[in-house]
Amino acid sequence: MDKKLTPPSLKEIVSQLRYDWFGKDVQQTPTVSYVWTADQFGHFGLGFQITFLFGWIIAALFTDLPAWKTAIIAALLNMLLWIVKEVLDIVRERRRQGPLFPFNRRELWWNVATALFFISAGAIVAGAAGLGGVQAIVALLVMLGPAALLVLWWVKRKMTFQQVGLPFLFRLTNLCSTIEKPDPGYRDALIALSEPPAKGANAPRFPHVLLTGTVGSGKTCLACGIGTEYAFRLGIARYTTLVKLFEAAVEREEESESAHPPLEEQDGRILWPWRNVDLLIVDDVDALLVEPPLPKPTTATAAEATAKRPVDQSALRRIVFNQLAIVGIQRFKARRTVWVVSDPSEALEWRDTIAEALGLPTQDDTALPVIRLLRDEKALAALGKTRA
Repeated sequence: MDKKLTPPSLKEIVSQLRYDWFGKDVQQTPTVSYVWTADQFGHFGLGFQITFLFGWIIAALFTDLPAWKTAIIAALLNMLLWIVKEVLDIVRERRRQGPLFPFNRRELWWNVATALFFISAGAIVAGAAGLGGVQAIVALLVMLGPAALLVLWWVKRKMTFQQVGLPFLFRLTNLCSTIEKPDPGYRDALIALSEPPAKGANAPRFPHVLLTGTVGSGKTCLACGIGTEYAFRLGIARYTTLVKLFEAAVEREEESESAHPPLEEQDGRILWPWRNVDLLIVDDVDALLVEPPLPKPTTATAAEATAKRPVDQSALRRIVFNQLAIVGIQRFKARRTVWVVSDPSEALEWRDTIAEALGLPTQDDTALPVIRLLRDEKALAALGKTRA
């Protein structure tokens, strides 16, 4: 029986922070939690240093102004500057919203509030320094309490995200794609799929989906978006490719006897073990036989390979089915899975292969729907303008 995984504990968060702060990034890739904490130290520095800069300017312009007033005015000006900047950032992000998913306004405002807190903390400590050294130390100690709570809240989510193994962070709201019509509730179903199960809540309408579309349609972006949203809500998920899924299955034939299964190492990262997650995302399902957009075959060998491709695809699907059965993919029948198939023309056949391996009905769009994505050129053009 698969052991239950849980989000990082307080002890694990402290251990991660110790690793992040005292490790050397020349020895390993910086973690997501390290990047976040480094950002917050940077935000504190912006509040602290720029307040002193403003203080020097004000003191030079208004020589008769008392030092304590200079410090307070400098701190307030600095805080106002960053409030305006962060609000403009929200406006810019709003313009980048794609056509399919709603804008995550609440999360962005919470992110902005966090950044402004650390900037304000730096400004307050610098402003208090204008009153004296003791006042500055007291201000710093007062700020440490809420800062610690924010660090624990955010690092817990950053750790959960980094152990999913996603190739990049992606939010659903930024997807510049649409779903091929008709869309029988797929958008809402994908949103539900990206939200971890809550006590008393209904199961998602489609716990298993297959994503497909032409090159550049956003298949992997959507898969990563689902994984990102799931992890940031402290859901236990794992991203992998089909080949790496099979490789990990060979390497982990025996499960640990400990209370929690051991984490897996892959590409220099520590990840959730795929067997024990609640949401499994499998990319590049048909990568071995994806046909690149090349000119029509002009040689006998190329023509023969093209003619054999349907037979090769069928043979590959049977091999994949057998391998999925061997690694025990049927354990995910009652959980959630996302499968990414690159060739839309073979999507239905792959749907039936995967459904059979999971123990689901085949040829059934309610058991494992095929969601075909279309690239939205207008949304991409709008996105390009926000980055210019």
